[in-house]
Amino acid sequence: MMRSSHNEAMDEQTLRIFLSLAETQNTRDTAAELRINQSNVSRALARLEAEVEMPLFARHGKRLELNANGLAFRADAAGVLDAVDAARRHAELIAEDGRLLRVGFLHSVARWMVPDVVQRFRALRPGVRVSLRQGFARDLYGWLDLDVIDVALSTAPTATPAASDEVRWLALAEEPLCIAVPVGHPLAAAEEVDVRDLRGRDFIGFSRIAELRAVVTDVLDEAGVAVNVTFESSEIDTMRSLVAGGLGVSILPRTPGRDDPGVVYLPLQPRRVRAIGIAWSASAQGSRYAEELVAALRAE
Repeated sequence: MMRSSHNEAMDEQTLRIFLSLAETQNTRDTAAELRINQSNVSRALARLEAEVEMPLFARHGKRLELNANGLAFRADAAGVLDAVDAARRHAELIAEDGRLLRVGFLHSVARWMVPDVVQRFRALRPGVRVSLRQGFARDLYGWLDLDVIDVALSTAPTATPAASDEVRWLALAEEPLCIAVPVGHPLAAAEEVDVRDLRGRDFIGFSRIAELRAVVTDVLDEAGVAVNVTFESSEIDTMRSLVAGGLGVSILPRTPGRDDPGVVYLPLQPRRVRAIGIAWSASAQGSRYAEELVAALRAE
């Protein structure tokens, strides 16, 4: 547990020094990157490790390598700095009299939905800036609740005790879940494919942090199918590429109108879909812009 007797150690600059050291692995490069004295970098790290009461790096001569403590601390430090940066952007929004729309989006819609929605908004409000932030659905709804973003391009919100009554959602598209196999795979030419045909096959699965992991696990469990998971990822594009490369089969959403070379999609039976839409908060700083955008998308 961290003590509070050295409050000066846990400041923004110290956290930025720590995160830089995690990348550069030496004090000289971090000093150059942050434009501070190398001695200040060493002192900041010493104070931070004293504050958390544990070493964060393994020392290999002049090279610093994150140990298990440091790896765990890095995620928290990055989260703190993300919050600080969000607060600054919020202040900028107020200073600019709200001429900003803050858009959050799922990783998987970056290439097809985000450009269309942003272009639609710019046509409506050419004088308003757009900022973008990527995350998982749980992150996006948390950011909406904290007024970090104004709209989220995401799956529908789940009913949880923490869900905000201010959040609205409009469906924009559906992605059917499909069995994905590489071109030339024996299943690709089959007239009809069942989930049970995946039993024992090499499988590209979703990682634990991905919302679709639970959905795919349910599909496999309901069919009583055990697969050989060879790789897990939270990035759908990565999974598509691995399937196309013949490294396994998968169950993936198929984006409407998208062609994925090397991948054959076989519909699930019974049919399952992932709905993608736009969520917005009625109380956000940019709510008036969000509502204009939603009205335009609804009309379309």
